[in-house]
Amino acid sequence: MNDEMNEFEKFLEKIILEGEDYSPSERMEKEVFMEKFRDVIIEWIKRNEKLIVESRRKYSWKGRGSEKRDELEGEIYLSRQRHQGGIDLRTADRIYDWGFGRNFPLRDEEKVKKVTKEAFEFAESGDYYKAVKKLMEEIYGMGIAGASKILGLSNQEILCIYDSRVGNAFRELKKGDQRIILCPPDRSYKRSQDSTTKSGWAANYEKLIWTLEIMRDYLKEKSHNFRIADIEMALWKMGE
Repeated sequence: MNDEMNEFEKFLEKIILEGEDYSPSERMEKEVFMEKFRDVIIEWIKRNEKLIVESRRKYSWKGRGSEKRDELEGEIYLSRQRHQGGIDLRTADRIYDWGFGRNFPLRDEEKVKKVTKEAFEFAESGDYYKAVKKLMEEIYGMGIAGASKILGLSNQEILCIYDSRVGNAFRELKKGDQRIILCPPDRSYKRSQDSTTKSGWAANYEKLIWTLEIMRDYLKEKSHNFRIADIEMALWKMGE
């Protein structure tokens, strides 16, 4: 029996730390993550609390603060209302122009509406793994940074963007020698980056959300009323 439990624990550690393909709809996996990493995450945020608050205050992108993100969140909401839950190509282009200075990689508007609708539905059910994986698998040329921009801007209260600067901010967040959150690829190669599969990046996105939930709850106890996206913006500034 002990040997069987040891093998099961190794399996759980493998899917959590290495991002192997799994179904996060099973509540136990989040509970295992929280049990294994909550204390480490709390200690990290205690050391970085002042820096996080100050970095959020200094956040800006292309000369603007978070107001542009809020505008895009509103545009996503309105587009979804008009298109039965998905967003149109114009809205997707506006997100990509803000984030990357280029058009959305998929130019078939009906498919854009269909795929984004399915991704948003996964996110609304709490399945962030399937949500972000759907976008990466269905849209050629889309990585975790692009997919998480679409999702993260749709509901900044509970979702966030996951790019190399956010990953880099967590470079010292470790359990032993193992990084809890990997660092996505950086087009300019300014930051050290990790490598994994689309399934791996999707699993890491979900771990990121869970990590930021712990951080949000801690900060609320300290009278900092941050959304998940506010913490992400602070991390983005810290990860320069």
